[in-house]
Amino acid sequence: MTTDGFDAIVAGAGIWGCTVARRLAEAGRRVLVLEKRPVVGGNVRCETDPATGIEIHTYGSHIFHTHLPEVWAFVNRFVSFNGYQHKVIARHAGRHYFLPLGLALINGFFGVELTPAEVPAFMADEARGRAIFDAFFRNYTSKQWGKAPEEIDPSVIKRVPVRATYDVNYFNDYWQGIPSEGYNVLFDRLLAHANIEVRCGTAFSLADLSALPAGVKVYYSGPIDALFGFRHGPLPWRTLRFETERVACADVQGTSVVNYVDADVPWTRQHEYKHYHPERKDVMAHPETIVCREYSEAWKPGDEPYYPVNDAASAELLAKYQEEAKAYPNLVIGGRLGAYRYFDMDKAVEAALKLNIE
Repeated sequence: MTTDGFDAIVAGAGIWGCTVARRLAEAGRRVLVLEKRPVVGGNVRCETDPATGIEIHTYGSHIFHTHLPEVWAFVNRFVSFNGYQHKVIARHAGRHYFLPLGLALINGFFGVELTPAEVPAFMADEARGRAIFDAFFRNYTSKQWGKAPEEIDPSVIKRVPVRATYDVNYFNDYWQGIPSEGYNVLFDRLLAHANIEVRCGTAFSLADLSALPAGVKVYYSGPIDALFGFRHGPLPWRTLRFETERVACADVQGTSVVNYVDADVPWTRQHEYKHYHPERKDVMAHPETIVCREYSEAWKPGDEPYYPVNDAASAELLAKYQEEAKAYPNLVIGGRLGAYRYFDMDKAVEAALKLNIE
């Protein structure tokens, strides 16, 4: 691999890597961005369906949301957002309810008409908490994490925030939306700088790291265990499988995401992507739509890693790889895969903005 003339290598062109690359470039560094996939964007990459104009989130739905002003200001340098507000529907026993856990769900599920002041005492009843947990969390969590229902602790419901309002906005963040021109434009513009060169279809290895001059830093956001050849064994992940269907109907479910919380439905969520751009009236009115059913499965080598499995065993294994990384003073590891943490997009940007690049 030819790296002459570059001050820094960014391995992995997801949102963390692209933000780091932009910061380095604006600081005057010559940056080489390497991405093993044929395109940039990581798991936020989208494709536009030519027949309908629908922006398909290739690796599952991604909604940008944040309460961090520095993050919001940064991303708005490159794209504007359409103001989409995320609302999630849960389908249970043939009926639909708004998530998260608030007045709309409680009143609809129990057939009551509580006022906000009555919610705390009503939900303090352990039997009601268990009923909510069994209906909306137990089987969904079991499907998501591959655990038997008996392994799911009902006390989890005590840690779920209860809203004593009819606010059905899924996120509490001040700012939300989807880039008006699509996510791909965000990544293209982040990398559109005279000091940045992008090479797609190019993986980065430990041998490449060892061959670099001492002054060249590497910012790596691939799987940390893969970088070290899985020498201590692979870190455990959950992966996702998607089944996409074109439907001869303008609107199938009336919203972007429906969670299927019952055990007799094998998928966890169904996405209908056109709802992420309600401002695109031609797309919304198109007589066809695209839906995607999402299945959660155990990860195996060759699968795309999505969610880290955080337990004592994985923490011990991660520590071994982090110790290996200390032998390379020119190596900085970050991002979702490198840190072995699930990052919302704004938290990935925040981590990249806070990174010391001196």
